Amino acid sequence: MRCPICNSFRSKIAYEGLIRDGRLGRYTKESVIMWQCSDCGVIWHDKMIDDADTYYESSEYRDSLEGTDDIEYFYTNHDKETLDKFLYTGTDIYRHKVVADIGCGGGAFLDFLKGVANTVVAVEPSCYYRDIMKNKGFVTYAYADLAKDWWKGKIDVITSFDVIEHVETPKEFMRDMYELLVEGGRAIIGTPTDAPVMRSLLGAVYEKKQLFSTQHMWVFTEDSLKKIAEMAGFDRVQIKYFQRYGIGNLLGWLREKKPLSDIEDSHITDVLNSIWKSECSEKGLADYIVLYAYKEMSV
Repeated sequence: MRCPICNSFRSKIAYEGLIRDGRLGRYTKESVIMWQCSDCGVIWHDKMIDDADTYYESSEYRDSLEGTDDIEYFYTNHDKETLDKFLYTGTDIYRHKVVADIGCGGGAFLDFLKGVANTVVAVEPSCYYRDIMKNKGFVTYAYADLAKDWWKGKIDVITSFDVIEHVETPKEFMRDMYELLVEGGRAIIGTPTDAPVMRSLLGAVYEKKQLFSTQHMWVFTEDSLKKIAEMAGFDRVQIKYFQRYGIGNLLGWLREKKPLSDIEDSHITDVLNSIWKSECSEKGLADYIVLYAYKEMSV
């Protein structure tokens, strides 16, 4: 199998079996092969979603993942992620800037940027969420390539979290971001890793019940993310790891062998959680990876 990212023919089967199909506890009816490139490390499957545009533009995606696309439900579930996103990006890069968030959903993150950015561009395929973004005063597009007609070379900061693993052509997705940025602009792109600690300890149980999903076509590594950024034209690329889930989540998985079984106990202190997350992040074993890609100024 040829790697779609680096074109290497040195790929192997990383997993073969049922995988998650939408929300937790739902699985495919047939086995899915997850391939892994031996060179860049990316993991992928080729189980394409039929008519992906319609799937993501309608309520079908959110219904499958969360049971509803209701905007208040979205805020309840995703407002809390905003603090993590500012942890990834800092707060000093947005003021007086033109900012775009690609795959913004209902705009929970953008609501916090609106007060400081000059212009906020909301890119989101869901028709329902785009209407909400328009009513809030955001400039909206369904896809990044559609925004290029007006915003090519005009955006200072692009963010995109938990999106690139969904797209069929991540190299084109990255290229669109590069073309939208001004010279000197930056893109910050976050995506889940293969959670190596969990895979090592739980193996196929974790891979089936949590890690691999029909909606996530890709599981990126540091090498594969860097490669597509460099292929898109970015000159300066950096990677950071972030551990989102605490040690209580690991212990719950080990005991129950299923998600949503976090152990909460007095012996799991904030200090213990902090050490666990820090160690995972520093050693590149964390469950989340963030790419920082800069478009250099022309000489």
